[in-house]
Amino acid sequence: MKNYIILLIIAFILAGCTSKTNQTTATTNTTNQSVKTSVIPDECSTINNLINGYESGFNSIKTDKVNNQFTNQWRTNTHMIGANCTVTLNKSGQASYQCQTPVKTQTQTIKSHQKLAKQLRQCLTKAGWFESQKETASSIYSTFVLDTKTPVITLATNQEGIEFSTRFEIAPPLGL
Repeated sequence: MKNYIILLIIAFILAGCTSKTNQTTATTNTTNQSVKTSVIPDECSTINNLINGYESGFNSIKTDKVNNQFTNQWRTNTHMIGANCTVTLNKSGQASYQCQTPVKTQTQTIKSHQKLAKQLRQCLTKAGWFESQKETASSIYSTFVLDTKTPVITLATNQEGIEFSTRFEIAPPLGL
């Protein structure tokens, strides 16, 4: 665990000391996890469309229904991370959007989390969203909240055994 903490600290220091001139783009319908280091306003459109889609239960991005007797769940045509995103209705009829993807290495895990968190920060904080970040020896959580009526956005990266995964979620507001 100490190695993980040391690696995490080094990664943050290096991330603050380096700049990247070649840029890659976050897109929908892709398994690519890279995001642009400087956000152009159009890049915020995916996250803004997802936030706006919350009110309608994300109907505009649902594709085929997942055959599951325990939940109402659909695959989506929009992917913030990975290629397997879903919309789930809870018992109260509230929808949430979630994506989860495995990440190969600890270094890649930290980098991909911090890049997506930076993109979210650049898109959301200018609109008044508040970010909180929590780190432990085996996880990083970035949570974005606007108010008690707007959905909560969570980016969570976890180590589970020797594997790593990142989860992106837009869920019902904290007040509900």
